Amino acid sequence: MASLTVVSHALLGALLLPPLLNLLPIVAGAAVIRRWPRAGRLLLAFGVTLTYLLSIPQTAIWLAQGVERYPTIRPADLSSVDAIVVLGGGKRQASEYEAIVPGDDSLARLRYGAYLARHSHKPLLVTGGAPLGGVPEGEVMARTLQQDYGLTARWVESRSSTTLENAQLSAPMLKAAGATRIALVSQGWHLARAVPFFQRQGLQVLPAPTGLIRYEGPAFMRYVPSGGAMRNCHVLLREYIGLLYYRLRPGA
Repeated sequence: MASLTVVSHALLGALLLPPLLNLLPIVAGAAVIRRWPRAGRLLLAFGVTLTYLLSIPQTAIWLAQGVERYPTIRPADLSSVDAIVVLGGGKRQASEYEAIVPGDDSLARLRYGAYLARHSHKPLLVTGGAPLGGVPEGEVMARTLQQDYGLTARWVESRSSTTLENAQLSAPMLKAAGATRIALVSQGWHLARAVPFFQRQGLQVLPAPTGLIRYEGPAFMRYVPSGGAMRNCHVLLREYIGLLYYRLRPGA
């Protein structure tokens, strides 16, 4: 059964994020341009400009600077931690495998978590429920760790629906085993929101970012629209909204 919290957040995000964010002024401009030509043209121009800005790598780079707050680490930096926590980031139906597999974000996190675990010999916790129904992400991640990386997760948290719940439900499992110092693995843009949640559960957190927003090629290509840059802008804006939401939400 889908989480009402996750569904409501998704619906609100649809209104506040691309593509509706930039399509609405275009639609509004087209609707009023005959009656109010100047206002219509301004709305159309604003919508087109916003569409361009939210589809270029340079905007993603600017946005990332505000949320990618933590430097990358090396396995040697994990000498003082008790466990590695990998946050779920989605799953998908893979017909070629006839199975549910980790989504792109989850897979990037799992790969880095496995890399750190192999080189540091620290135990792994994977966390993620089934906010939209189906098999919990934690179980999918644990299976993938075993099948693809030959690693067994010591803890599997599979009831959470949000990043906040990842922290709330994972912390007791870790503390019961005496693990209070963790390396937290997720995309760099996600850790700005995730790290405080785990710290508030009484854990010492070493951020372990992966998937940092970077682009190759000549500088002028940063101003050429692309689908990848559009996705990155969407994800980064969502994180800004998430940070604002939890800052305003009492007790979060």
